[in-house]
Amino acid sequence: MNHRMTSIATALLLVCSSARYTSAFVAPNHSYHAHRSTPSIQEIHTAPSSFNVVSTNKLGRSSNRSHTNSCKQTELGAALLPPGKLAAIGIGVAKFYKASPLVAGFLTASTKACLADSMAQYRDVCTTKFDFKRNIAMVLYSGTVLGMLCAIMYNHIFPVLFAGETRPIILAVKMTLFDGFINAPLIWLPPAYIAQALIYQYPKREAIQKYVTDVKENGLLKKYWSLWLPASLTNFMFVPAHFRVAFVAGVSFFWMIILSLVANKGDQDVDSCPVEPEPRLLAPRAMD
Repeated sequence: MNHRMTSIATALLLVCSSARYTSAFVAPNHSYHAHRSTPSIQEIHTAPSSFNVVSTNKLGRSSNRSHTNSCKQTELGAALLPPGKLAAIGIGVAKFYKASPLVAGFLTASTKACLADSMAQYRDVCTTKFDFKRNIAMVLYSGTVLGMLCAIMYNHIFPVLFAGETRPIILAVKMTLFDGFINAPLIWLPPAYIAQALIYQYPKREAIQKYVTDVKENGLLKKYWSLWLPASLTNFMFVPAHFRVAFVAGVSFFWMIILSLVANKGDQDVDSCPVEPEPRLLAPRAMD
C-alpha cells in the first residue's frame, strides 16, 4: 500500500515538473503577444512616439502637415485679430455714431470727400499739381451738407414728417421719394455749386446758373435719380438710423471713383487740356 502511494506521488511530481518546464518555453511567447496586442494605459502615455508613427503611416504625412499648418494659421489669425477685440471696436463705433450723430456725420462725409477728390485729382491728366482749394470745397460741402444736414434730415425731420406711417416698406418708399425729388434739387445739390463759388471767389449767381445748366442740359438730376433712388430705398429699409449717413458716404465714395475713371478714360492726352483749366466741381452726390 505504501509502495503504491509512493509511486503515485512520484508520477504526479514528474507530471507537474514537466508541465512547469514546458510552460517556461510556451507561456512567455503567448504572454508577449497578449501584452503587445493590449498595451496598458501607462504604456500608451509613456511611449507616444510609436503610436504617432502608426497613425502617420495610416493617415499619411500630407494630411498631418496640412492639419498642422491649418492649426498654425488659425492661431496666427486669432492672435492678429481677436474676435473679442473686433466686437469691442464695432460696439464702440456704434456708440459713437449714436451719441454724436452730427460729429460722426461730419467726420465721415468730410473724410470721404477728401480721399475721393484726391483720387480723382490723381487720375485727372489735366491736373499738374494738387488743388487744395478744390479739395477744401469738397470737404466743407460733404461735411456740412452730406454729413450734418443728412443726419438732421434722416434722424430728426423725417420721423416728424412721417410719424403716422407704421408700415416699414411704405415708410421707406415715402422717405426715398421725398429725399430724391424735394431734398435733392433744393438742399443737396445747390450748396455744392455755391461752395465752389465761395472757394474760387466768383459770383454766386454764376454758380446757380451753372447748376441750372447742368440740370437742363447735362442731365444732373437724371444721373442723381438713377443712383440714389435705389440706394436711398436700401438705406431706409435695411440700414440702422445711426449708420445711414455712413452708408451715403460709402456709396458716394465709390460712385465718385467710377465717374472719375469714366470721365478720364477717353481724355488721356495732355495736349488736349486747356492752358488754364477751369475748376471743375466733382459733384454733389450724383457726380461724386
